[in-house]
Amino acid sequence: MTRPRLIINRLDADRIQRLIDSQQHDDELATRLESRLIQAEIVPPDDFPNNHVSMRSHLRLTGSRSGHHELMLRYPDPASEECIPFAFGSTAPSLQPAIAPLCIMSPLGIALLGLAVGEQITLPCEDGLSDIIRVDAILHQPEACGQFHL
Repeated sequence: MTRPRLIINRLDADRIQRLIDSQQHDDELATRLESRLIQAEIVPPDDFPNNHVSMRSHLRLTGSRSGHHELMLRYPDPASEECIPFAFGSTAPSLQPAIAPLCIMSPLGIALLGLAVGEQITLPCEDGLSDIIRVDAILHQPEACGQFHL
């Protein structure tokens, strides 16, 4: 199996590194996110491919166990300094917003950053099984619209 080619734009990489550096304690998720940055190819925002997941991208995903979801990859809320991660299967689909927020400081957020449409990741679930999650589409990507200031 070939490892997916991770691509992250320079602005996202810089902002994510500042987020990691601001962590108050040694956090496993921050370490995983920093490892993701090290593995990635960093490109200028205007050269970022429109079929890869970036910060503030709106995504359509399909999980082998969790079904279909639309999410927006985002930074933690600076007002509360908390990041409530989206959890597959934790809420009935009818109660989820059309596009649910997905925090970058979550296992799923970290795993999706830099992936391309059609690629998939395996995410362990609380019950000990795994969910294979595929990126079906990027419904909106800031870089594709020239929105580099977000």
